[in-house]
Amino acid sequence: MKVSLGSLILWLGCYAVHVESAKTTRTELTFLARRARLATALPDQKGQVFIGIKSAPKSEYRSRRDHLRSSGCLKSIKDAGFSYAFVMGVPMSSGHDLTGHDQGGRDTPEERKNEEALLKEIEEHGDILMLSMRDQYADLTDKLIGVFDFGVHHTNAQYIMEVDDDKCVVPSVLKEIIDNHRNSNKKSELWAGAYLFNGKEYESMKGPTGITAPYFSGNGCMLSRNLARTLIEDDHDHTMLFGIYGTTMDDANLGKWVKFAQEKHHVHVRFVQDSRMLREP
Repeated sequence: MKVSLGSLILWLGCYAVHVESAKTTRTELTFLARRARLATALPDQKGQVFIGIKSAPKSEYRSRRDHLRSSGCLKSIKDAGFSYAFVMGVPMSSGHDLTGHDQGGRDTPEERKNEEALLKEIEEHGDILMLSMRDQYADLTDKLIGVFDFGVHHTNAQYIMEVDDDKCVVPSVLKEIIDNHRNSNKKSELWAGAYLFNGKEYESMKGPTGITAPYFSGNGCMLSRNLARTLIEDDHDHTMLFGIYGTTMDDANLGKWVKFAQEKHHVHVRFVQDSRMLREP
């Protein structure tokens, strides 16, 4: 049987896709599905900045998201060529103990109510990234990790930002910061935020081992892609096991990650404080 060169190339291409697909983990497939659902919020995967807007599944936070949607804040992000997503974990009611081996356990009525509301909101707006974690204060650092992980592995953004859902990003200021950084002629990574702490102002900023590090307030900050990649990939285990040296303060933990990267990999980081990058919605 004769086989044309075109048919052979097509067959080899299909085989390669099949082999590559076999290497894809369930977690990666889950993120790819999320990425597809976020098509509305991510009109351009090659956008210069990806903005993860930290929100929560409880009903009172819905009004914050709707305000950002209707106020023109999110439109200005899209118009600038940036991409965004509201980021949150699975609803969790106060007092719901998940530490036991409760086979056949169920979510509380409040949790199920919030989950149903979230499903409807996702279907309506398509701009929510659900993380595989329960949404509670103690796990804010895991949410922050989720923002950087998605930005690094599922967008082509050169800068990744995290911001609270009660603030609005000012794209023109971000572009100014990025332009200044690129024109600085220094081989450095960028970390920009609205307010910089030296990490020693309060005792609560210290971790169990007494480590301190400067950090930007968690209401909003932006990292260059390679810096975020270093924290998420190169220093993955150190980042994930933050309980050894960190606290429940996600922003202070981020400072300790950057300090670790500076010391271990000799990464040069340029700190830029600019309060103009955030405004009230």
